[in-house]
Amino acid sequence: MKPSALYHHLPHDCAHQVRTAIKKGLAKGNGEAVIFFRADDIGVPGKQFSQLTTLFNTHQLPLCLAVVPTWLTDSRFQTLQSLTGPGSSQWCWHQHGWRHKNHEPAGKKQEFGPNRPAALQIADLVKGKNRLEHIMGKIFYPSFTPPWNRCSIDTLNGLRKLGFSAVSRSNKARPVTPAGLPDHQVNIDLHTRNDENPQLAFAKLLLEIEQSVSRGTAGVMIHHQRMNKAAVTFLGSLLETVACIPSLHPVQFTDLA
Repeated sequence: MKPSALYHHLPHDCAHQVRTAIKKGLAKGNGEAVIFFRADDIGVPGKQFSQLTTLFNTHQLPLCLAVVPTWLTDSRFQTLQSLTGPGSSQWCWHQHGWRHKNHEPAGKKQEFGPNRPAALQIADLVKGKNRLEHIMGKIFYPSFTPPWNRCSIDTLNGLRKLGFSAVSRSNKARPVTPAGLPDHQVNIDLHTRNDENPQLAFAKLLLEIEQSVSRGTAGVMIHHQRMNKAAVTFLGSLLETVACIPSLHPVQFTDLA
């Protein structure tokens, strides 16, 4: 997958600018904030996944791993866990759709969109949950990240009835979730940005960081398959900065529950 233009030309002082944005956000808020990281499209081991887990292991920060059920097998999960460590509470393994396949005939991509019958959506939710529970056992956490961060009200109602603890979508996502189903929204996008100008992309990223921290909850979305060398270096710097700011508290979905 193509890396964002952001990582074609990062400023030499990007770590300082990120730290400044975080401090500005804390000052505009109540001085404290929580931050979580969510990595999407998990299921197939590889060099980029290894790099991702190495960064989080180095800084001992939690990571929510959104796993595509049909991509995962017993052997693949064993390989993934050889990098994360079996049973570690640092990682929150949860469900990312069923096949990560678009079913919408027009408009924005959705696997669980309004043009699919509710019965088919629920069937895919059940199949995905059962598959991940079978492979992962008690490590699986019943939270749901819809592919492309979009889903229908039928999906949300189905998640509630199936006993899911939460959903995780984008900032200001619609439709609103039913009562009893929290939405842990991501509001900082590291890798799927569409800006062609690197300077503009970085400026927008800094604004996202500042605004999300000021609101008290920062949710960072990661796509490891889009990470080039510069993106790996930047993420490592971001994690180091987060780990060094006492008033910024790294959490995962289980903590937010």
